[in-house]
Amino acid sequence: MIGRIPVLDVRPLVDCGRRAAKAVVGETFEVTATVFREGHDAVAANVVLRDPSGRVGPWTPMRELAPGTDRWGAEVTPTAEGRWTYTVEAWSDPVTTWRHHAAIKIPAGIDTDLVLAEGAALLERAAAGVPKKSGREAVLAAVDALRDTAHAP
Repeated sequence: MIGRIPVLDVRPLVDCGRRAAKAVVGETFEVTATVFREGHDAVAANVVLRDPSGRVGPWTPMRELAPGTDRWGAEVTPTAEGRWTYTVEAWSDPVTTWRHHAAIKIPAGIDTDLVLAEGAALLERAAAGVPKKSGREAVLAAVDALRDTAHAP
């Protein structure tokens, strides 16, 4: 079953997946996939390595290889001998979606108050998941700045 955010055509792929792709310890190789969703909202993706002992990690953020093609890629490097596996995970990226809309609408003066309020609400929800020691105060400061009508564009 294909989900709401399909991940297709994951490579490297050898003999339609019947054989393992191979690399040597320390050799960097690129993992690519087609990642998309319906509509115009942004997506993001990671390559997740699993080492020979079954331990998960590291997570490597993927980048869009050519804008508009839905092809994403990341370079990964195995650090030990053995059978490594990898998966590609993808999700909706509401912050990137909001930033894209804000970059268009605010300079044009379209729905500026609404865009700023949406950004503040989005970051406030995100701050709830950020540990205090990892910068929650910085995220909340951004929320306050977006709600500060004295500096509105």
